Amino acid sequence: MKAVGIIAEYNPFHNGHKYQIQQAKQTTGADIVIIVMSGNWVQRGQPAIIDKWQRAEIALNNGADIVIELPVQAAVQAADIFAKKAVEILSKFHCEWLAFGSEHPELDFEELAKKDLSNSNFINNDYKKSYASLIREAIGGITGKDISDPNDVLALNYAIANNKMEHHMKLVPILRNGSNHHDKDLNHDIKIASASSIRDAIETNRIDETTDFLPTGYDKTVFNQICSWNDFWPLLKYKVTTSSIDELENIYQMNEGLEYRFKKFIYQANTFDEFISLIKSKRYTYSRLRRLCVYTLLNWKKDDDLGSQYARILAFNKFGNGYLNHIKKDIKLPIITKIDKHLSENELKFDVNAGKIYESINNRKQDVGKHPIIY
Repeated sequence: MKAVGIIAEYNPFHNGHKYQIQQAKQTTGADIVIIVMSGNWVQRGQPAIIDKWQRAEIALNNGADIVIELPVQAAVQAADIFAKKAVEILSKFHCEWLAFGSEHPELDFEELAKKDLSNSNFINNDYKKSYASLIREAIGGITGKDISDPNDVLALNYAIANNKMEHHMKLVPILRNGSNHHDKDLNHDIKIASASSIRDAIETNRIDETTDFLPTGYDKTVFNQICSWNDFWPLLKYKVTTSSIDELENIYQMNEGLEYRFKKFIYQANTFDEFISLIKSKRYTYSRLRRLCVYTLLNWKKDDDLGSQYARILAFNKFGNGYLNHIKKDIKLPIITKIDKHLSENELKFDVNAGKIYESINNRKQDVGKHPIIY
């Protein structure tokens, strides 16, 4: 049995994601599709619109055979860390291929990943530029290639991480079909919209407008209880308000006096978006600041060990189960299917704590005692 791996957030799952799974399987001839998916907090520092169990089940209904949760301490990170950990999990599950969306699939990401960036702007500490800008300048200066679109940036990071794996996967770039990553409008002339535009429609009570962009049979009642930063804003405000400057300074990645900006503007802001706008400067991207808000809310400290050496299975079907039974003796990674008290206080404490915060808003049990969804 051969598997193709996909790294995803499915926030929420839509026709473009189903198309990617279909193309990955068709292009490679894989028997199994393994998804490594962010949990309840996603890479750009936002709560997922619906929880990981709902998203995992939808993925299972639309072509996935196994869904593995990307630990929160890897999911809410800059692109290089996010990519490294997700690729590592798929590699250790012996995926033959790594499939991903790309705005320019004709680019040779394998070759680009081998370029020496040691003398480029990529490794400097120019915080006035986004990660995407730094990597674009580095690759552009060496090769003349423009790597600036969001999926291309992630694709290059997947390739860089894949090159460092003991089990090397074949890269399968798939053309991003339909709308662009950050498009906010729903274009009914095409059946694939961006996750951003679908989220915007759901959050503004326009769920009926999303029908064309969701797979057939999609149960839209999952959107009856959605989450956004607006829901967590009172919790963040309480955390910042009741923490001392020293306590805030000790938060993971709270650097260069940002604790003072947090303390200053938390009293002036009435909403999360207003708070982010007030603390924003040329030095930091919005994604970087939203991630820092997640770290603050979840109380990650600078001396915390954020490493993770496990794979938590959220969902699988009979084909996925057959694959797991076939390779489980060769997987050099603990496989977790149920969280008990010991795991919740040790190896999985970051995931469990993140789940408790999320659970306080969506009122659905997230971790301790939960079993994988099995079809």
